[in-house]
Amino acid sequence: MYDWHLNTFITVADCGSFLKAADKLFISANAVTKQINLLEERFGVKLFHRSTRGLVLTSAGKLIYDESKKMIRHADAVLQKARALEHQREYVVRIGASLMNPSNILLAQWSQASARYPHIKVEIVPFEDTVPAFSDLLDHLGDRVDIVPCAYQTDYWGDRYQSFHLKNLPVCIACPRSHPLAGKDRLSLPDLYGETVILSNRRGENAGRLAGLLEQTGKIRVEPVEYYDYNVFNRAVSANALIVSAECWAGVHPLLVTLPVDWDFEIPYGLIYPKEPREEVLQFIMAIGSIHL
Repeated sequence: MYDWHLNTFITVADCGSFLKAADKLFISANAVTKQINLLEERFGVKLFHRSTRGLVLTSAGKLIYDESKKMIRHADAVLQKARALEHQREYVVRIGASLMNPSNILLAQWSQASARYPHIKVEIVPFEDTVPAFSDLLDHLGDRVDIVPCAYQTDYWGDRYQSFHLKNLPVCIACPRSHPLAGKDRLSLPDLYGETVILSNRRGENAGRLAGLLEQTGKIRVEPVEYYDYNVFNRAVSANALIVSAECWAGVHPLLVTLPVDWDFEIPYGLIYPKEPREEVLQFIMAIGSIHL
């Protein structure tokens, strides 16, 4: 942004000697002399009084010295601002969402953080709630979708992604609106006696403990399923059965009511993202992480 020979000129003025300046700049004294001669020729003024005692700035040289230092400081400040703007360039983070993987919790957090990160824009990318579709999405994380907010198990889908934990969600029971329990505000274990409860058998240690608790009563029929999708929720409605659910799935099916239960079972909820994410994606995750739930 300015003539780089000015740096040499300032160094010579500070050192008072071509030789000392050459040592400081790691170039030859001859090269330093040539640069100063070029500047004097270009500016049309004499910069130094030369004598056997060293170099002394002329009046014109002193003026150029003072103004050059100001100009260099200003140029450096402009470059820093330009680099900051480049770093803060607007970019889009693509959030994958589906009925079974809603983005409402994430977006509620983002609404609190977004004012501080105006350069980050969010785009919602829908995907199908099927095992093949979700598996394919994980295989290509970062291509079409950057982040998927979901209730997850770190080993459920293998090691194809990284996860960022946001919170633990209470495990709930969803029941059809026509079911007698639908009118309750909260359930207890005895409320489930005599009922059929649908439960995923692939939800980790907590699911195993919960299945054991339900089965050991001898009064609850557990119907295991491998994977939750909309068909499973439809099955619960048509069979008037209960389904183990989570807060993030409340409202997913209009004919189901999600109710809290008096137990201590929870499921982790967070963000899954590529093994090698873009820098922008990491910045978005850090922004989300800065908001306390």
